Amino acid sequence: MTARWLLPGGLAAAALAAGLTCGPGGSSRERGPAAEAPPRALLPEPGPPQAPARSVLAGADGTTLADVDTCGGCHPDVYAQQQASSHAYSSFSNPIYRVAVDKVREEAGLQPSRMCGGCHDIALLADGIMDAEVTPEDLRGHAGVTCRVCHGIEEATRDGNGSYTLSRRPVVFPRDGDPASLEAHRASVKPLRSAEMCGSCHRSFLDDGTGNRGVFLTGQDDLTGWLGSAYNHSGLGRIDDVIEKQDCIACHMPREPARLGDPAAENGTITSHRFTGGHTWLAAMLGDEEQLARQRDILRGALSIDLAGAQVVGGARHLPAAGAPVAPGDEILLDVVVRNQRVGHRFPAGVLDAQDAWIEVDVRTARGRRIAAAGAAQAETGEDRSAHLFRSLVVGEDGRLRFERETHAFRGPVFNHTIAPRDAVAVRYRVQVPASLPADALPLEVTARVLHRSRNLRLQRAACEATRTERGARFAARARELDDPVLDACAPQPITALAETSARLGGDAAPPPPDWRGRYEHGMALLHGLQEHLEDARTPLLLALEQVAADPAAGPRERAAVLHQLGRLEGLQGRTEQAVAWLDQAEALMPGHPAIAYARGRAHARVWRWREAAAAFEIATRKAPQNAAGWADLAMALGSTGREREALAAAQRGLELAPRHADCLRVQALALRALGRPDAEVEAALDAYEQHRPPDRATELRITCAAQDPLCALEREPIHVHAMIPAR
Repeated sequence: MTARWLLPGGLAAAALAAGLTCGPGGSSRERGPAAEAPPRALLPEPGPPQAPARSVLAGADGTTLADVDTCGGCHPDVYAQQQASSHAYSSFSNPIYRVAVDKVREEAGLQPSRMCGGCHDIALLADGIMDAEVTPEDLRGHAGVTCRVCHGIEEATRDGNGSYTLSRRPVVFPRDGDPASLEAHRASVKPLRSAEMCGSCHRSFLDDGTGNRGVFLTGQDDLTGWLGSAYNHSGLGRIDDVIEKQDCIACHMPREPARLGDPAAENGTITSHRFTGGHTWLAAMLGDEEQLARQRDILRGALSIDLAGAQVVGGARHLPAAGAPVAPGDEILLDVVVRNQRVGHRFPAGVLDAQDAWIEVDVRTARGRRIAAAGAAQAETGEDRSAHLFRSLVVGEDGRLRFERETHAFRGPVFNHTIAPRDAVAVRYRVQVPASLPADALPLEVTARVLHRSRNLRLQRAACEATRTERGARFAARARELDDPVLDACAPQPITALAETSARLGGDAAPPPPDWRGRYEHGMALLHGLQEHLEDARTPLLLALEQVAADPAAGPRERAAVLHQLGRLEGLQGRTEQAVAWLDQAEALMPGHPAIAYARGRAHARVWRWREAAAAFEIATRKAPQNAAGWADLAMALGSTGREREALAAAQRGLELAPRHADCLRVQALALRALGRPDAEVEAALDAYEQHRPPDRATELRITCAAQDPLCALEREPIHVHAMIPAR
C-alpha cells in the first residue's frame, strides 16, 4: 500500500504524473456504465473585480456607505457603541492600520492593498479609490466598517479576505405612524447574524495577489479555530467540560442596557455594537474609560496559569511546584502551564504577528528580595528575550523577523505560540538559587502571570513615527474638522493582567491539596513537545488519573478526559495497542465521544493502519462535522485504503469549511485522478493544491532565522527553556 495520499509538495505532483496506485492490487478506479460520475473539483473561486479582496460590492456608493450619522440619528445607543469600537477606526484615520497599508501600497503596489480594503476600507474600495491616492481629506478614508456594511451584507462565504456580497436593495426608512414602513425598514437592514459573516473578514490569506510572491500564507483565521472548537460542538482535541454552544455574536455582542432610548431596544437592552475583544489600546487612545473597562473585562480570566511543576536539576520532578524541596545553590526548572479557558478561537486572536502577550515570572525570598525574573522588562522594552511570547512570528525573504505588519514581505512562519480554544501550553524556566542564600530566606515565593497589550512595541514605534509626518498631521487635522477623535499612536498602551498564580518552594512550604485538573492540564500541555520529550507527559497524566478517581466531585466525563489524554500520548509515541486500551476505557465512560474516536484514528494512522483509522475518523467527523482537520484526516485515510470516491467526498466536506485547506486540496486532486476525471480537471485541482500548499522554503527560512536571531533559535521549539535573569 503506497502512502501517496500523504506526500507533500512536488512529490504529490509526481505521484499524479506517474499514475501511482493507492490500493494493494492497483488502481481502484470505478469503471463501466453503472459507475456514478464523481463530483467535480471544488476549487477556490476566481476573485471578483476587487481582487485580491473577495468582496462583491454590487455597485455600492462609497459616500453612502461612509454615512453613519443618518443611522445614528435614530439609534443613539448603537451609534455611541459603534463609535467606540475598532470597526469605526479600521480605515486610514487609524495610524496603526495606516502605517501597514501605506507600506503595502508603497512597496507592493496599489492593487495588493485591495485585500486590506475589503475589510477595512469598504467605502474606498467601492469607489475604486484603493487603486488611487488616498488623501487625508477624503471622508471615505475615515469611515471604517459602518452600519451600512454589516447591515447590507446579504451573503457571506467562508473563503476570507472580505468574502461577502453587499445587497443591492436600498435602505427603507420608516415613517412615523406607519407600521408597514417600520417592518420594511427592519427587513432592509436585517443582518445575516452568522459566524460566516464575521469570518468573511476574520479569516484572511496572503498570496501572489497580495504581493507575497510564490507563497500562500494564512493572514489571520479566527473562523477555523471556532468552527473546530467545543464552542461550536466540533472539538476533537479533548473531552471537554459541558460547554454551551456560542458563536461570535454571543461573545462579542452581548446585550447591554440602552441608556439613550434606542428604539431597537427590547426590554431596555440592546445587542452591543462595541465589538469588545482585545483592543485596549484603541480605547485608551479614545479616552473611553467605559470601553477600556469592557475590553479588560473580556480579557481577564480568559486564561488560567499554573505553576505546574518544579525540578531540581538532576533530581525528581515535584508536581505541582508548590511545596517542592529547594535549597541554596540549587538549579531549578519550573513548568508554567497556561490554558485558554474561554476564548472561542486562538488566543491572542486576529493578526497574530502583531500581538503582545507574555508570561512574567518573579522569584523572591521569604523577605521579599527578588532572586530572579523573566519577562519583567517586556512591559517597558518589548524586547525581553526572557519573556515567553504568545505570538506568531514570520520572516521575510532574508529569513529576518518582521514585526511591523509588512504583510507583503511575509514568506514563512517561524513559530506560532498562540493557544487554541480550550488547549494548554507549557513553558519551562531555569532559575539559579544563590548558594549564599541564608536558610531563613526560604521558602521562595514564585509568582507567575500573563500580561497583555494590544500591539507589539516595534509596530507602535512605527505607527508613532508615521503620525509625526506631514501625512499624519493632515489626517489629524481632517479628523478635527469632522469632530472625530485624533488617535495618538505615541500614547502608552495599557497593560492588562489576565491571570496570576503563586507558589512557595523550599523551607516550610506545605504542598497544596490534590488537584487533578492541574495535573491533567500539565500533561495535555506537554503533549505539544517534541517526540523525544513526549514521555514527560506520562507522570502528570497518571497522577491526574489517580487523583480524579479519588475526587468525589469528578464523574465519568472527568475520568474519561484523563484516559483520553493518556491514549493520545501512547498514540503519539506509536504504541497503538496501548493507545487503544486507554481509549477503550474512556469509551466505556463516554460512549461515542468524537474526541475518543479521533484519537483512535490518529493512533492507527500513525502506524499506517488506514482501515481502522478511516473507521474511527468517520465516527469523529459525524459527531464533529465542522472540524476541517477531522475531514482532512478522514480523506487521507479513505484514499489510502482505495476508497477514492469517499475520500473525495470527505476532502470536499473539508473544503466547504476551509476552501484553501492544503491537505483537502491534495486528496481531492489524487482522488479525481484515480476516479478517471478528465486531465484538465485533475490538472486544475492539482494547480489549486500547488498554489496553497506550505511554502517550499519554510524550513530553510526557519533555519536561517535561528542562525541569525536568538529569538528564533529559542522560540522555534514548541516547549523550550527560558533562562531567568538573576537580580542585581
